[in-house]
Amino acid sequence: MSDEALHSRLGSLVEGYAPASREALASLAVEGVVPSAVVAPGSVESLAATVQMASELGYAVIPRGGGTKMDFGHPPSRADIVVSMERLNRIVAHEPADQTATVEAGITMAGLQAGLGKRGQFLPLDPPHGDAGTLGGVLATNASGVLRTSFGTARDLVIGARVVQADGTVVRSGGQVVKNVAGYDLNKMYIGSFGTLGILAEVNLKLQPLPSAGRLLIGTMAGIGEAAECAFRIMDSEIMPSFLEVASPATRAILGGAAAGPEAGSRADAGGDSLRADAAGAGSRAIGGVGYLPDHQDVAVVAGMIGTKETVGWQAGECERLFRDTGAADVIHMDGEAYGRVLDAMRAFPGGGLLPPGMGPGVTCRAGVTPDGVEALFRLADEGCRRLSIGCGLLSHFASGHVAFVFYRDGTFRESDLDGLASLIETLRNASDELGVFVVEHAPAALKERVGVWGSTHGNRHLMEMLKNRFDPKGTLNPGRFVD
Repeated sequence: MSDEALHSRLGSLVEGYAPASREALASLAVEGVVPSAVVAPGSVESLAATVQMASELGYAVIPRGGGTKMDFGHPPSRADIVVSMERLNRIVAHEPADQTATVEAGITMAGLQAGLGKRGQFLPLDPPHGDAGTLGGVLATNASGVLRTSFGTARDLVIGARVVQADGTVVRSGGQVVKNVAGYDLNKMYIGSFGTLGILAEVNLKLQPLPSAGRLLIGTMAGIGEAAECAFRIMDSEIMPSFLEVASPATRAILGGAAAGPEAGSRADAGGDSLRADAAGAGSRAIGGVGYLPDHQDVAVVAGMIGTKETVGWQAGECERLFRDTGAADVIHMDGEAYGRVLDAMRAFPGGGLLPPGMGPGVTCRAGVTPDGVEALFRLADEGCRRLSIGCGLLSHFASGHVAFVFYRDGTFRESDLDGLASLIETLRNASDELGVFVVEHAPAALKERVGVWGSTHGNRHLMEMLKNRFDPKGTLNPGRFVD
C-alpha cells in the first residue's frame, strides 16, 4: 500500500486524522527508526480498528504514551504507525466507597492523581517521569517508585483491564472490584510487556486514601555496610515505613540539593560536611562533593512515613532511635516543602536530568536482587567507577532489593569509555542473584549492542517467545523491542 493509500485508510478510521510532516515523524523516531504515520484514536473502537487494519496489511504498530520511555528496550525492527494514546485520557468511573477507578490508559499520571485527589484518594504508584508519563506507559514498562515498599508495584494495583490485542480484538481481563476473579490473571502478563502483547486501553485500579501527614528522615551513615545494617534493623522493627531508601554519596548530594530548593542557588553544589535542616524542617543545604565521586563515603538511609499525624510522629521517633543505635552521624527530619522536594527527587532518579552540575547524559540501569544483594552492588559500582574515572549515583528501594544506577562523566561518553562500561555492567549483572535481573535503560546504541538490554532471562526466553507468538504471531506490536 502506498503512503497516500495508508493515509486515506487511517483517515477513515481515526477522526481528525491528518498526515504528519516529515519533521514531526522524525521527532517520533524510536532508536533511529522513523515511522510513516502517527494517529491519535479518540475511542477504544477507533484504536482497535487501527490495529486490526495494521495487522491485516502487515504494518508494525508502535504504541506511545507520554514518550518518556521510548528509548527503553531494543530498537524496533519495524515502525510503520505510531499510535498515540493522548486522546484516551479520561477517568471513566471513580467509586470512592470501593476505592476503585476505571481510567483510560492515555491519561497522564499527574492528571490521574489530580482527578482522584478531588475525592480524597490516590493511586500509590509513583514512577519516574510521573508528571509527563501516562498510566499506560507506566504499566507497559512496569515502572514504580519509592512507594513500592508499602503498596507494591503495578501488578498489585491493577484489578482489571480492557486490552486491544494484536489483531484488533478487544478483550477484558480481571474485574472492576477488589475481589478474587476466576481464571488466569492476564493483567500481570500485559503489565511489563512493553506493549508487545497488547495495547492497554482502559484499566481498573485499586486506590488508597490520601494521607493526612508525611515525613521522612535522612540518616547519615559511615558507609554502605552501616547503611545496610540500619536498613535491615528498620525492616525487622515494628515501624513499617512507607518507603526505605539507601542512597550513595553522589545521590545523597543530589537529594540534599533538592531539599535546599531552588532558592539555595549555588549552595546545592558547594559541598559541606553534612545535610542539615533548618529549625522548621523546611530546608537544608547540600552535602558532599559532586565531581566524579565524592571523596567521603557517607551513605544516606532515607525512611519515609505517610498516614495520620499521630502514626507518622510515632514512627519517626522510633526510626530516629534506630538510626542512632546503628551509628548515624546525623539524623534530619523533613516535612512540608522539603519533604515533597526530596520525595520528588527520589521518584525522578535516575531520570529527570538529576545529575550533578556539569555532568553529561548518563547511562542508567536498574537491578532487581534481594535486599541481601544490595550492599555488594553498591561496592562493585563504586570500585568500578573509581577504576574507570567516571561518576556513579545509586539509589536502592532497599526492602524490595531494587537498585537504580546512573553512570556519568563531564560531557558525553566517548567510544573509548564503552569497553570499560560494558565490563562494569557485566560485573554487576553477574553479581545479581540467581533469579535477579539487571536491565540497561538509557544508553548509547553502541553500548546496548555490546551488553544487551535485558541480560539473563534465566532460561525463560522461550516462554517469552511463546507468548509473543501466541498473542502476536504477525509481529504487529512493537516488533523487536522485547523479543522478536
